[in-house]
Amino acid sequence: MRLNPNHCSRHPFSFIWGRPVDTTATKKQVRYAYLSALRGIAALWVISVHVAHMPQPHMELPPWFDLYVANGVWGVQLFFVVSTFSLCLMQPSHADEQRPLLGFALRRFFRIAPLFYLLVAFTILSNFNPANFPLNVKTILSNVTFIFNLMPGYGYQTSIVLAGWTIGTEMMFYLIFPFVYARTKNVWSATAAMLISLAVAKVFSMTVSLFTTDPASYQLYSIFHHLPIFMFGFIAFWTLPLLKDRPNSKQIGVTLLASVPVQFYATAGGSVPFIEPYHWLGVMFASLVVGLALCPIRLLVNGATAWVGEISFSVYLVHSPIIVFLFPIYKQIQESGGGRIETFVSCFVLTLGCVLPTAAMTYHILEKPTNNWGKRLASRLAGRKERPRLVVREAA
Repeated sequence: MRLNPNHCSRHPFSFIWGRPVDTTATKKQVRYAYLSALRGIAALWVISVHVAHMPQPHMELPPWFDLYVANGVWGVQLFFVVSTFSLCLMQPSHADEQRPLLGFALRRFFRIAPLFYLLVAFTILSNFNPANFPLNVKTILSNVTFIFNLMPGYGYQTSIVLAGWTIGTEMMFYLIFPFVYARTKNVWSATAAMLISLAVAKVFSMTVSLFTTDPASYQLYSIFHHLPIFMFGFIAFWTLPLLKDRPNSKQIGVTLLASVPVQFYATAGGSVPFIEPYHWLGVMFASLVVGLALCPIRLLVNGATAWVGEISFSVYLVHSPIIVFLFPIYKQIQESGGGRIETFVSCFVLTLGCVLPTAAMTYHILEKPTNNWGKRLASRLAGRKERPRLVVREAA
């Protein structure tokens, strides 16, 4: 059976954990368990690397084990791919808005800003600044306006919030997302957009030294460097409808999932074809998204990972300050004489015991209410297109 691309764009995916869901809902966002689970996995992976590498000195781990922990920084790139995919899923439900750009901007602002602003205020008022970022009018204004990704310099581009650099990158991507989405109608146009982004990233890497004195650091955080990773989310979005109705879709999903560890080791070892290893993360995580959509194995997609994914934004923003506060306890655990892996696991479990309740609290008290309020405001201000009225003429 051939799939109609236009039909797929309006009703992208009608399953969750293999069970049908209502695809006609336009006012309430449909949640997909595998996407929540991937957010949860990404958040836990990021926490793992920060637990091991933020304390000074770093926790020493066996090389074979540290391979998985140290690459927890890739959880951010998994977030990027899932974010693009999720945004694509939600766009059709807002297709009848009169001012779609305004609606999109408001929804994204209220999704990100309230909790981020709380962390900015906490940083300033408590003078919590373990990284010794410059706290001045320039850094504060750049964080409040979300333009800090464009500003070179330590503490400027990185945000004054610990690990907050990703927020600046995401907000820059949101500026271009509606325009890219409007022009990617199938997997081929999505692939073309990805290839263009690779070219942009390459030109940027070749010219970045012309406008900053610290090109390596500026490129590391810049949206231009990360843009191809986001673009693989578009490819995953348009690939899934082509596969989900095939009779062997589950086998395809298993194959894609089996390819992920192979891609992981190849990327970690720098032995990937065509593009630089960093951008191959987009291929790996797109394979993971589509694979889990087709075959949501319980080991990865379950109640625990989905719940962490639900509060993952709060988890991401609150985990770094909590880790800093736990440094003295980490030191005591390290000095207790346990093995290296045992020490890490103990610190990791302790961290989760502090981070998850705190994140659940900020999610339910601040993040969720302001997000829901922002959605209602966005729907009201964006308006709805008037539907043409059907005129019935009486027979003469």
